[in-house]
Order: sequence, then structure tokens, then C-alpha cells
Amino acid sequence: MRRRREPASPALLRLSQLARFWEKNARTVQTWIRQGRLAAIRSPGGHFRVRVADVRAFCEREGMPVPPFVAPAAARVVTAVPLPRGAKLTGMVTEAHAEPYGALVAAASGDAALVVLPAGGERFDAVAAVAALRKARATAETPLVVVGAGTQARADALARAGATRVLVRAREYELARAIREVLGLE
Repeated sequence: MRRRREPASPALLRLSQLARFWEKNARTVQTWIRQGRLAAIRSPGGHFRVRVADVRAFCEREGMPVPPFVAPAAARVVTAVPLPRGAKLTGMVTEAHAEPYGALVAAASGDAALVVLPAGGERFDAVAAVAALRKARATAETPLVVVGAGTQARADALARAGATRVLVRAREYELARAIREVLGLE
């Protein structure tokens, strides 16, 4: 029995993997490469390998379905602030919490791409929360956006505590833009 081998790098895919997903013959995929429709490189053994980015570009250009092993994972945004509707926040999975402490607990799991917190509230000290998130190993590098600081002095205190972005006012369009910028979508 022959064993299937996985590619040496997950960033390089075999033609058989793509052909199996698209329900095509591997020779069809090879023809696309020879026609210049799908960019590929040759392995040291002379076999074609396709970069993940090239597969995404091919699928977009040709209208082909994107294989799930190629699609980028959605960014998980943990928030205790209502996010703006229709703000083009595509590619994100939003986990909304009614209480800021619920968002802090969810962020502590460590797989959040971004945490959005209010600058204050009843029984919530945002400066201490931001400092605590920065001290925790799981969230030390997680981008933090704090909304509604109210004054520049409060915004400066939050920035010193480690907030990535602080919005003095809680304007919806500013929040949407800040989220896209922090996640590198703009």
C-alpha cells in the first residue's frame, strides 16, 4: 500500500491535492500551469509545486472555489464594544460580550487577533485591564483597541499601559477604520 505524503512545507501544494479538491485530473492542473494560468515552481525532484498565494490568486481570477486548506483563517475579534454595522469588517469572526470582563476572559484564551475594550465604565478600570493583558503571556502581543477615552490625558494613560490604539471618542467610522488598520486590512 502506498502512503500519501504531505508537502514539505504547508505553503507549497502538490498538484494532486489541488486536483482532488477541484475534482479534476492532475494533468489538467499541470496543463493550467503550462498555459501560464496557474503559477508554480519546480521542486528539486522536478515536480510542480504551487504556492498558497498563487492558488488564492488563481481561484479569484478563474472563479474557482478556494480549497479550505488554502483559505486564510478568519481573524477572531473579541469585543465589549458594539461594532459598527456595514463597516466592511469582512474576514473577521466577532465574539461580542456584554461585560468588559467577559471579553478579558475570552481574550485570555490567546487566539484572538484583536481585542476591543471600552475606556471605562461602572466598576471597570481600562488602564488596569490593558496592563493585565500585556502582562499575560497569551495576550502580550495581541493588538488592543480602546474606545471612548474621553480626554487626551486618559488616552495617554491607556497608551502607556500598552493599548495599541486609543480612540478618544467612540465614533463608529473611526472604530471601523482603526480595526481594519490594526488588522492590516486597510
